[in-house]
Amino acid sequence: MARRDRPDSYSKQARREGYPARSVYKLEELQRRLTLMRPGMRVLDVGAAPGSWSQFAAKIVGSGGLVVAVDLAELPAIEGTKNVETITGDICDEQVIARIVELGPYDAIVSDAAPRTSGNRTLDTVRSAALVEQVLSLCDRALAPDGNLVAKLFQGGEEQRLLHEIRRRFSAGRLVKPKASRDESFEAFLVGKGYQA
Repeated sequence: MARRDRPDSYSKQARREGYPARSVYKLEELQRRLTLMRPGMRVLDVGAAPGSWSQFAAKIVGSGGLVVAVDLAELPAIEGTKNVETITGDICDEQVIARIVELGPYDAIVSDAAPRTSGNRTLDTVRSAALVEQVLSLCDRALAPDGNLVAKLFQGGEEQRLLHEIRRRFSAGRLVKPKASRDESFEAFLVGKGYQA
């Protein structure tokens, strides 16, 4: 089993291509397979640190689009990018939500957000599900009709319930584990296409 602190081929590729994290290739695969973003779109990136997903989304949407990147941490890797607006704060904070809504509506919401892990898988999966629920509530407030969603989830029992919630809101919903996810990881990504406002 590869150690997580040892650079793998995705980590090395990210360094070569100027991305701060290997996680970009998860979004790249989802984009290639499902076409979640297009030029000119407005995209909300939730849990954006260290910035790879926002960098990738900014390239897709181009100068006519906008990426709004939100995280608890500062985002120095993407500060100053022309078509990226950053918000530092908690997506459960009403002031942060108000700013997110003000900059919308969005054609896609993407989230690689994860809770601080405790080492207790049951607790971590519950916290991950709560984050997905918060992202879904952002969809209800800020996602444009026919918009798309990607949200990371730690698998552990909540997948089917959350997939049902996505299928209730979107014309199509699925659970995907990209190849760039580490083999030992229990993460997967909930994808919704065609938001039914």
